[in-house]
Amino acid sequence: MDLPLENIQLAARDSQPALVDFTQHIVATPSLPGEEGDVADIIHNEMVNLGFDEVWRDQVGNIIGKVEGGDGPTILLNGHMDHVDTGPPDGWPYPPFSGQIVDGELWGRASVDMKGPVACMIYATSLFHRLGLRPHGDIYMTVPVMEEIGGLGTQHLITHLSAHAAICGEPSSNTLRRGHRGRVELRVTFEGHSAHASAPHLGVNPHYGAAAFLTHLPDLTMAYDATLGLSTVVPTLYATDQLSPNVIPGRVYLTLDWRNIAGETPEDIVAKVENLAASIESLNQKVTVVIKSQEFTTYTGITQEIPALFPSYLLPQDDRFVQAAHQALVTALGRDDGLDIWRFATDGGHLMTADIPTVGFGPGDEKLAHTNQERISLAQMEEAVVGYFALITALAEAV
Repeated sequence: MDLPLENIQLAARDSQPALVDFTQHIVATPSLPGEEGDVADIIHNEMVNLGFDEVWRDQVGNIIGKVEGGDGPTILLNGHMDHVDTGPPDGWPYPPFSGQIVDGELWGRASVDMKGPVACMIYATSLFHRLGLRPHGDIYMTVPVMEEIGGLGTQHLITHLSAHAAICGEPSSNTLRRGHRGRVELRVTFEGHSAHASAPHLGVNPHYGAAAFLTHLPDLTMAYDATLGLSTVVPTLYATDQLSPNVIPGRVYLTLDWRNIAGETPEDIVAKVENLAASIESLNQKVTVVIKSQEFTTYTGITQEIPALFPSYLLPQDDRFVQAAHQALVTALGRDDGLDIWRFATDGGHLMTADIPTVGFGPGDEKLAHTNQERISLAQMEEAVVGYFALITALAEAV
């Protein structure tokens, strides 16, 4: 697509006031998982007003916009509209849903993760109409629900939508990403025998089994990848089947957060934890290990149970999509930031399970996500619009 870079940059600059206004609007609209209806309406209307050829809402509430292209490859852009809780409001320098702009940065929950990047992807996709261009093939701009609780929206999306390549727009400070570790949430149950706390000899206290297990957990040999590093496991939550402090519980439930490298399957992980429990001589209790799953209801009223899994993935450095994306960003942004990975899991892993090669790129400092310092640079947002436009074209040409 032989359009001078200066024309794309000028179009991005001209659309910046509207982009910022839209971002402020959606940041000011709370959208916890399962409560995204209001922000979904705003996003839907913005895509319509920007001239997308089709805009619709699927069964679980994902918003999908389509820009029709030629008979070339289909490119998919992926964001999400939900966010984590704000935490105590008194810890925020500015109100978490204010969208306040201070020193060239837009503050608020989800400004980085990821309403700012979503807004940039939407505006970048709309540039094709603004500039009177027809893309090589169709472009899908997808804004799923419930990414923060396991990716229900994108998991549903890939059941009815496909593409030749995808861009996951999670924050990366406008640098290129080619993968990340996954996440597997495990529940380890220690079976004991309940009894009155005054007669411990009549029970089997599962706390001791859990304590022995936790003592040996750091001794596990973890899988390693030269790029992704080590897999890690962290105990996070601990609960029993009792509420009374004078009763020995019958069960202890321990939650493990396992961050796995590419190629390490959930089945491998369950087996490794089971083997650890079996090897502990002092642990004379039944121990079961399962991947946690939970039932969620979307704002559209659909109830679905999903496992607590984010797949890991890693595209090779010499992958044609990675190389095309890298060169496109060097040209469009005027610098070479190299290649990197995310330190957290994204819906990109779900896209890869559907055989959609996925690169990552987005404005915003990922270290600010999920914190009360969350804010996004307006200059990075303007630059990201140019970057996304360049990536859409480059990925289509690389197919």
